[in-house]
Amino acid sequence: MTNAKSGTFALLSFGSNAQCQLSHSSAEDVDVPTRVEERLPLPTREDDVAISSNGNHTLLLISGEVYATGDNTYGQCFVPASTPRISTFRKIDISFASAALRPSFVAGGWDFSVVIASSSTHDEIYIVGHGPRGELGIGAETTTATTPQLIQNFPPRGCRVRQVCAGMGHTLVLLDDGNVYGWGHSRKGQLGPTNTSRSACWTPTRLVFPDGFDPDKVVCGREFSAGIDTTGRIIVLHTGKDIHGLLDVPSRETITGWTDFQCGWTSLHVLLSSGRIVSWGNNSHCQHVPRTAPPISQISCGSEHTLALASDGKIYAWGWGEHGNCGRRSIPEDVNVRHATPVFDVSDPKADEIVYLGAGCATSWIGILHRE
Repeated sequence: MTNAKSGTFALLSFGSNAQCQLSHSSAEDVDVPTRVEERLPLPTREDDVAISSNGNHTLLLISGEVYATGDNTYGQCFVPASTPRISTFRKIDISFASAALRPSFVAGGWDFSVVIASSSTHDEIYIVGHGPRGELGIGAETTTATTPQLIQNFPPRGCRVRQVCAGMGHTLVLLDDGNVYGWGHSRKGQLGPTNTSRSACWTPTRLVFPDGFDPDKVVCGREFSAGIDTTGRIIVLHTGKDIHGLLDVPSRETITGWTDFQCGWTSLHVLLSSGRIVSWGNNSHCQHVPRTAPPISQISCGSEHTLALASDGKIYAWGWGEHGNCGRRSIPEDVNVRHATPVFDVSDPKADEIVYLGAGCATSWIGILHRE
């Protein structure tokens, strides 16, 4: 996005909203992109906006500020659990160990949330919510934390966080030394083959990848993890019966020139510089890219659907759209959107710019910068 010193930022959301995770006050599903009610700060860079919505709550990081909305049964919105639900985005104030720390990453699982705070010298990881199988990463003695807890002695001294992601029950952190650590569910191999003998890793545990594999990005599916390196080599971490074909990774030649790597609960997707998407894994809900899709410049994959910005400036959606997260259905009884379906287009391309796409657990998000 172009740097903007003036203007307004609008965040639109649609899809599942039973716990107000769309920040629309009422707990009704929405099938048309609708502006959230909270007034939000103006982002100045493309990486100033990040949303994570893998359960019934949503975390928003924008210009160094964290907002949360939705289910707060276990305090996962960083608000006392005495308030079981947050109806619209609320700015969160977290007491970090140092005044120099500012939020830099967010990730949300089913009932837990992760915020990474950074200074010029180091990063700290704070966790809140509920996790009976290691989702909190702070030891087996703690399965519920209704106030933010610091994960002690992590990252290792001298290492910085490059990326964090969370699935329903596990979290991955990619460090600048190339190592990946994770915690949470591990029985299905999502934390690497060396950790399948136990059902959970209760503290950050280093994942073991094949020799020579240096991931540039990692992703968390429902019961698997995956990484991609700069050459397009992909490693999928999953053991047991591969009923969805997750391990049928395309050849490296097929995904030359990748620009993004994403996953849903049970599928994987690579965006290429040519505008083409390569998909594999489960396609029972039409998660794979449709043949009708135009050239794509940006994608975001949710639980079982994809939101895509095309070169024609329109946003398309496909996949499982039962809650309206793929827009209005032409056949109400059919929850699967088989074709690349237009869901949004800016009315004035000279004044408005789409600066963010997000997809979560049957939720979809569009960020628009309006220049005045």
